[in-house]
Amino acid sequence: MRNIIVVCLLFLGFSLSAQTTSAGSAKRILILLDGSGSMLDPWKGTNKWEVAKKLVVKTIDSIQKEDPEVEIGIRVFGHQSPRAAHDCKDSKLEVSISKNSGYNVKNALNNIVPKGYTPIAYSLFLSAGDFISTEGTNSIILITDGIENCEGDPCASSQALRDKKITLKPFVIGLGLAEAAKKQFDCIGNYYDAGDEKSFSNAMSIVMSQALNITTTQINLLDAFGLPVEKNIEITLYDHATGEVRYNYVHTPDSRNQPDTLFLNPIGKYDIVVHTFPIVKLNDIELTPGKHNIIGIDVPLGNLIISEGQSTSFSPKQCVVRDNKTGEIVYAQNFNTKERYIAGVYDIDILTIPRLHYEDYVIKGGVDNKINIPLPGTLNISTTENKVYSIYLVKEGRLEKVYESSLNASNEMVQLLPGDYKIFSRSNIKKYSANTKDIAVSIKSAKTTIIKI
Repeated sequence: MRNIIVVCLLFLGFSLSAQTTSAGSAKRILILLDGSGSMLDPWKGTNKWEVAKKLVVKTIDSIQKEDPEVEIGIRVFGHQSPRAAHDCKDSKLEVSISKNSGYNVKNALNNIVPKGYTPIAYSLFLSAGDFISTEGTNSIILITDGIENCEGDPCASSQALRDKKITLKPFVIGLGLAEAAKKQFDCIGNYYDAGDEKSFSNAMSIVMSQALNITTTQINLLDAFGLPVEKNIEITLYDHATGEVRYNYVHTPDSRNQPDTLFLNPIGKYDIVVHTFPIVKLNDIELTPGKHNIIGIDVPLGNLIISEGQSTSFSPKQCVVRDNKTGEIVYAQNFNTKERYIAGVYDIDILTIPRLHYEDYVIKGGVDNKINIPLPGTLNISTTENKVYSIYLVKEGRLEKVYESSLNASNEMVQLLPGDYKIFSRSNIKKYSANTKDIAVSIKSAKTTIIKI
C-alpha cells in the first residue's frame, strides 16, 4: 500500500427535481473510512489510523455541538477480513446517519483494528444507499491511505455515479505521493499534499465547510464592454450528463441592479443556454459547493432596427436573419421593430417585393444597428378577362422576376419597392405565346399606380 492519506468530499444528488438548499434544509454527512491494514503503518510518531480516528471524532463532536441538526454516520471498509482473505466486499455501515452520533462513532472506531484490503469503488456504490432521504444536502467524506487494490475502478465508479445524478466533488489530500501516483486521482478531484497532522486537520475543516455551507450562484451576462449589465434574458440549465432540464430562469437584476443570487444544487455539472439570438452556450460547468459561484457568460448584444421609411406603424413584412456561415435562420424579425442579437456577422433577407439581401452584415454590440427600407408604392392591377401575369424588376438593363399571379376579371394590389418594372401578361384562355403583352411601369414610395392588363 502506498504511504498516503486521502480525503475526498463527495456530494450526492438523487433527483433532477431536488430543491434548492436553504438554511433549514437537512444536512447529512457519511464518513467513508479506510480500515485496511496499511492504516496501521507508522506516520509521524504514531500511525495513520490513530490520526484519522482522532480527527474524525473531533470533527463530528465539533460540528454537532455547533449544529445539533447535522446528521452524521460512518461506513468503514477493509476492517472485517484479514489481508490474506483478499475480501473485496469488506465494507460495513458501522453507524447509521443520525443526529448526535459522535459517541456511537467513537465507540465503533475504538473497536476496529485495520487489517484488510481497500475496496474503494465498491464502498462508494454502497454508500449511496446509506442516506435515509433525498431531501436536503447529502455528502460523503472519503478518508483513505491508498488507492484501490481490489481491481475496482474509482474513476469508472465516479462516472457511473454521475450518470445516476450522483456526482463526486472531492478534495484529495495525499502524503508522500510520487507525481505519477497523484495523477491517478485526477478523475476524482483536486489533489492537495498533507505532510503532517495539522495540514490533514486543515483539510478536514475545508471539506466540512464545503459540505455544510449553502451554495449560491450568480450568473453575469456580460455586454460588449465586459460589464454584467445584460438582463431580462431567459436562461436554461441542463444536466450535463443526461441533457435534462434542471432550471429555467429569466435573468433578473436585484435591488442594486446586480444579477440576483440563485440557489442551485451543487450536484453534478451543468450546460447553460442563454436564449439570445442566436443562443449562447456554456458547457460542463461545475459549481464549488459551499461557496458563492460567479459564472460569466459573454452575450455582447447589439440592437437591429428594421425601419420602413419614416413609418412607425406595424408592418406585416419581415426580414430573415441568418448565420452567415451555416445559413441557419437565427430569427425572423418584423419591420419597425428592434431586436437584440449577439454581436457578429449575419446575412439578412428583407422580405419585400423585390427581396433585399444584406450579405455579411455586421451587428455591433452595445449600439443600435439600423437598416432603413424605403416605403413601398402600390401597384393596382386589373383586367376584365382571365389572365396570368408576372412582374419584373428592371435592373441594369436586365429583368428579374419578383412576382407572379393570375386574375379573372378582377383586380389585385401589390406593394413594390420604388423602381422601374415590366408587367408581362397573357390570356389564360387563348394560350398562345403571341398573346403576351408587356407594360412598363414606375413605382414611387407611398404612391399608387393603376394599370389595366
